[in-house]
Amino acid sequence: MVAAVVVLFNPDVDVVKNISSYVGCVEKVYIIDNSTFSNEDLFKAVPFKGALEYVFNNGNLGIAEALNIGCKLAIKAGMQWVLTMDQDSKFLNLDTKIISQVLNTEDSRVVLYYPNYLIDGIIYDKYIKENNEPIVVMTSGNFINLQAYQSLAGFEDKLFIDYVDIDYCLKIKAAGYRIALLPDATLKHELGQSEHVTFLSFNAMVTNHSSLRRYYITRNRLYVSKKYKTVSAVFTKTEKRIFINDLLKIILFEDNKISKMKSVFNGYIDYRNNKFGIYNQ
Repeated sequence: MVAAVVVLFNPDVDVVKNISSYVGCVEKVYIIDNSTFSNEDLFKAVPFKGALEYVFNNGNLGIAEALNIGCKLAIKAGMQWVLTMDQDSKFLNLDTKIISQVLNTEDSRVVLYYPNYLIDGIIYDKYIKENNEPIVVMTSGNFINLQAYQSLAGFEDKLFIDYVDIDYCLKIKAAGYRIALLPDATLKHELGQSEHVTFLSFNAMVTNHSSLRRYYITRNRLYVSKKYKTVSAVFTKTEKRIFINDLLKIILFEDNKISKMKSVFNGYIDYRNNKFGIYNQ
């Protein structure tokens, strides 16, 4: 059996439409709400209300802890796999055939299946790869084997947000498991305020993350890179290059440069001091 877990944070009404793209293919959808106010009213009149279980955390516990809450509920209900979803993602073609492929996998080492990601109308293919396979994939749209999830101790709560998905994928690799593509599944995913920019001959995708996100990205990137440096040299080397590129993008293209660079510095300091969890500014 397969359940879904979707994590909310101050969602808009589109979340109902997004959930409807997969609710009919799973046994249950656990809605874990990290918002500052309850959004339960959004789901009171939906025709699939019986398939939902709403959990309000009364504040932001972070993406990792919210995912763990949902996964533990699914395990308690006897589920074998869980589909992890962002509130702003939706499947374009999920059906029972794809679910069957997950449930009847022939390779016991595959403990995470990921879909094709459609971003800005283009299938995403900018993965960090090793042996021509992605090392890490984003959280949304993943089917996660719950038996392996328990043996891997789930998602890393102390990361709070950012690199939660990357840490889990590398944990899979370190344990000798694999991740694999579901070639027939396509997920439409939003990348927030990202934009393409050009400066002289320099072309880049600028994410425009907030200063707070820059803190978490820096702190958690450094932690995960060190934690798995012996698991994947390719990942560690690539992350160093991306980190430098991110700093250049902030300086060249983004607003609030000073605030963001301060956040990068604070992220580095807290990483060095082994200070994790929610950031107390």
